[in-house]
Amino acid sequence: MSKWLWIKLAAGLSVVILLVSLGYLIADRGSAVSSVSRSPAAVPLAVSDKIVQKEQLQDPDAALSWLLEALVVSEPGLTVKESSRVMYNGRLSWKRVLLQGISSDIENLSGILESSRKTLIQEFNYQLLLSCEPDCGNLSFLLIDGFEVVVVANFIAAGVKSDPKPESKLPQLAIVIDDLGRSLKSAADFAALDIPLTFAVFPKLPESRAVAEYFTSQQRDILLHMPMEPRDYPDQDPGPGAVFMVMNDHELRQILCDDLESVPGIIGVNNHMGSRLTADPQKMAQIMAILRGRDLFFLDSRTIADSVAYKSAVKVGIPALQRDVFLDNDRNIDNILEQFRVLIEIARVKGEAIGIGHPYPETLQALSRVAEIAESAGVEIVPVRNFLHPALTKLPGLRSLLVQGASAPQL
Repeated sequence: MSKWLWIKLAAGLSVVILLVSLGYLIADRGSAVSSVSRSPAAVPLAVSDKIVQKEQLQDPDAALSWLLEALVVSEPGLTVKESSRVMYNGRLSWKRVLLQGISSDIENLSGILESSRKTLIQEFNYQLLLSCEPDCGNLSFLLIDGFEVVVVANFIAAGVKSDPKPESKLPQLAIVIDDLGRSLKSAADFAALDIPLTFAVFPKLPESRAVAEYFTSQQRDILLHMPMEPRDYPDQDPGPGAVFMVMNDHELRQILCDDLESVPGIIGVNNHMGSRLTADPQKMAQIMAILRGRDLFFLDSRTIADSVAYKSAVKVGIPALQRDVFLDNDRNIDNILEQFRVLIEIARVKGEAIGIGHPYPETLQALSRVAEIAESAGVEIVPVRNFLHPALTKLPGLRSLLVQGASAPQL
């Protein structure tokens, strides 16, 4: 056999080996992709301009079964009443489970839950928030998937009255009403409610200034509701005075300063939309640098799971807060009230919580009933500024506002 024939045979064999190897690699890659697709998604993704989260939340049954089994093994006599309902948030729906139980050893139950945190986040992608008051015989916990509360649980000690201690500070919650500035009448309707709401007003709308001046005359707290670029722009338009990714530092500064001037009397800023902008560390750093030194705080509306707005504000020394619950993405009065009850549970666990609503007729009707619900639950409704006490040395305008009880300063 000639030398050239051997060379051709060797080359052909090499090609065959290469093709077989590629086939195995492709098969392995497909298997790996299939494996990943079955694992829990860790990061919520954009689905709308008002809330951004996973396209489909997990069913909580698997996590709940695992957790309840761990609790019952630890305390065989544990009794639990379980119910559930389907919740909606824009285009998203999921099941929320409600648990009520009686325990013979609340402290032991708390310890089991504490030890379950790591498994819940690693295996089921659920965050656990826990509050235990052994003296009161009370234990509450939440399981949160992304931004949505999927399990609300309350346990009491057997034979112990579960009323809070009189000397204990009540849990507090605050409610912000976004998207104001289009209608003075709507603003007046919400201001007439006998609860200390905080109002976020759009810049550069025909009635923005009039609405802001009205709230100031009523000694109500005002935020600039700052429009920011969403991920689905231009399908979703954030409106006049919006800031966009393509803007340089000079353009950002000019737009933001104009917006601040157009809404007098503000004590802070929160974002409208912004799922693209608030996830960008560089743009957020630019915006917070512009806001720094203006005697304002920043409330991250958290319309995107990977928002860096809160962290960016803290990094430059701006007092910052974060939204916990959207109240009315489903404009149904019963569901708005259900979201308010979840806000109460978060306040019980964390000590404080912030909900955001919008100027819908259904929200107005629902909010007319929340004062009674909060009082019976032992939770206090307060202005958002009450959560800023630790930072008051950096906010002289707000400090004098809190001390004097006056209307918001002109900034």
